[in-house]
Amino acid sequence: MNQAITYQMDSLLQVLDFSAIGFLLPLLFFILFSFVRFSEKIIYWTAIASLLASFGSLFYFLKPLVHSHQYYILDWFTIAQSKFQITLLIDETCFWVLAMIHLVTLMVIIFSGYYMKAELRFEKYFAYILFFFTAMFGLVLSNNLFLTYIFWELVGFASYALIGFWRSKESAILANKKAFIINRIGDLGFLAAIYILFNQFHTLNLNSIEVMLQTAPKDLPALYFASFAILIAVIAKSAQFPLHVWLPDAMEGPTPVSALIHAATMVIAGVYLLLRITFFFPPEALLFLKYISIISMVAASLFAIAQQDIKKILAYSTISQIGLMLFAISIGNQPLALFHLLTHAFLKAALFLTAGVFIHEKKSQDIRNLTGVAQQLPIAFIAFSIAAAALIGLPFTAAYLSKEAILFSAIHQHGFDFFNVMLLLSVLLTSIYIARIWFYLMAKSDLSITPQTKSMSMNLPIIVLAMASLFVAFSSNPFHLQAFWFTMGIETIAPIFSIGIILLSIAGILAVKFIPAILLMDEKNTIIHFLKNGAFIDRFYEFIFVKPIQQIAALLKWLDKHIVDGLVNGIANFTIVIAKCSDWFDRNIIDGLVNLIALIAKRFGDIIRIAQTGRVQTYFLLALMLMSIVAWFIY
Repeated sequence: MNQAITYQMDSLLQVLDFSAIGFLLPLLFFILFSFVRFSEKIIYWTAIASLLASFGSLFYFLKPLVHSHQYYILDWFTIAQSKFQITLLIDETCFWVLAMIHLVTLMVIIFSGYYMKAELRFEKYFAYILFFFTAMFGLVLSNNLFLTYIFWELVGFASYALIGFWRSKESAILANKKAFIINRIGDLGFLAAIYILFNQFHTLNLNSIEVMLQTAPKDLPALYFASFAILIAVIAKSAQFPLHVWLPDAMEGPTPVSALIHAATMVIAGVYLLLRITFFFPPEALLFLKYISIISMVAASLFAIAQQDIKKILAYSTISQIGLMLFAISIGNQPLALFHLLTHAFLKAALFLTAGVFIHEKKSQDIRNLTGVAQQLPIAFIAFSIAAAALIGLPFTAAYLSKEAILFSAIHQHGFDFFNVMLLLSVLLTSIYIARIWFYLMAKSDLSITPQTKSMSMNLPIIVLAMASLFVAFSSNPFHLQAFWFTMGIETIAPIFSIGIILLSIAGILAVKFIPAILLMDEKNTIIHFLKNGAFIDRFYEFIFVKPIQQIAALLKWLDKHIVDGLVNGIANFTIVIAKCSDWFDRNIIDGLVNLIALIAKRFGDIIRIAQTGRVQTYFLLALMLMSIVAWFIY
């Protein structure tokens, strides 16, 4: 991975051309849709056109540069002796993740044209989608931790806006607040890692750090602290135990948003970050990641089994499958983690969009109310079935190649240890919770209710994504990953192992078929109630964190009202009394004294005025009297 940081000017221009089309064009339309009103058709087709232009530029400008594995460094700004740079890395990982994001976002935008039709804030919805796309675009291309953190935050903000898109829906507002707060916990970990790494290496360019580590010891304390800080960020962003609780609630947003952000793109941001930086992770950090991923996989699968809400089942499924990707990273198999990231993105987006069709027509998210859709909505049902088979890992699907490759790699390395037994248990549980949905969809119901005619904007995306969930999207061989589109090869899987995994998945399906209790999941059962409520982890957090904070807030409110406000009001009242006393003193003493002096002067003037008659005789008499008085005093 360490190659000279050199590139030709023409390749740099290609990257800049691609960035101008893929990043700036959607960003421009985001700004326009945010501040200028357009008709729904203009917004819809403009959003599609911008994504198609970006998708085309990805293959035209970026695909030829993929194999060169080049870094592109542009000076950004300087603080003291530290130079911050915009560092871009172009390689196969970047290309395939960008291709996935483009395709899923494009399909979601097409689907949303019908699904979100007549929404009051139609233009804001598409503006948020484009803003989210540009944030993910920058995050994937960035090879500088500071720049990555900026886009990481922008992705979180876009997610916050989309989860709470229905502002009149209180549950959606609470859900986006919850997602925002929990992701801020992870962001603190990311910030801590940035500080630690910059303090140690005086750079945030990942390629520069990697080069330095070739000659520096890898057991530096800074690397331990930075690794665990990064893992906190990943656990929060990718909804892993114990910070997974925001993802099921995030299903309160529009279903296409769930398909885009919380199934295919945003939640894999943490996985993608780890794919870039695990080169400095110590074994202890990877072991910690292994525990977290296994707990997340098994716990989320158990929670999914007990749910009746189709979107929550798929949300817990996402948590479990991301755990599988992180598990692959923890055992040192990053290529397989990337492979499953791609296959899962397509199948999960297909599952969410088809679920959106069912919800749109049945006006319910409860799987018990979705019976009959197999007959009423055959296209959506077939697409759902293909994606469900891929999630289980059945042959002829893309996820069959990725999931079994991870399972085989894990068991081949460590045998049937505790981790791998739990891994196989999650395979069984996955087939159970997805089979529960499928059997309800297959159940017959009142067919007199005819669903509305679907437009192509809803059928096309689910068909494309279902096809992308089949093996032909990645390999020419349904049982082995051979060079086709995706050029990475994997070791041959033993046939007996493959058969065993398939039989394990089929066992889960048959259990749902022949054990009614599994299908029904009676909530009166204590264990089912416990699992349906996510092991009450939310309530635990509420008891440990939320209620104490609320009590502290209530105490502060009381202090503010009775002490602070009382003190302020007391000072104010005292000031009023002083002002009134001052007013009385001014009016009665000061003004009274002044008026008294004026009155005396007036009276003295009146006396003097008596003598001022204008007669000479009077003046002569007064003078004579005055002289007599003076003479009397003298003599």
